[in-house]
Amino acid sequence: MNSSILCSYNSNSCHFIDGSGRCLSNDKVLDLVLKYVKPTYYEWVFIVIYVIVFIVGTIGNILVIIVIQRNRSMRTVTNMFIMNLAAADLLVLLFCLPATVVQDVSDCFTSSLIIP
Repeated sequence: MNSSILCSYNSNSCHFIDGSGRCLSNDKVLDLVLKYVKPTYYEWVFIVIYVIVFIVGTIGNILVIIVIQRNRSMRTVTNMFIMNLAAADLLVLLFCLPATVVQDVSDCFTSSLIIP
């Protein structure tokens, strides 16, 4: 849709237009952005839980890899398999967990911007 059809005013003075064609002030747009970006109490709980899982998982997997690599007697077939699982889990923690936190916490990916 063309924004000039929705707006009956000077398009140079209006940068943000809602669904019904009304011009939004910069303060209103900032309030709407902060509403969708600022985490709620429950989202902060999820963030803290994810951070704890990230720290404990990273430290634990690194320790498993270090122990198996440093001790020659630990290099059995089963322990090498466990070390490979620890390395794969470490990569999942490093690459997938931060993206999962952002997706779970932010409303931008899961809902559309509805202007009251």
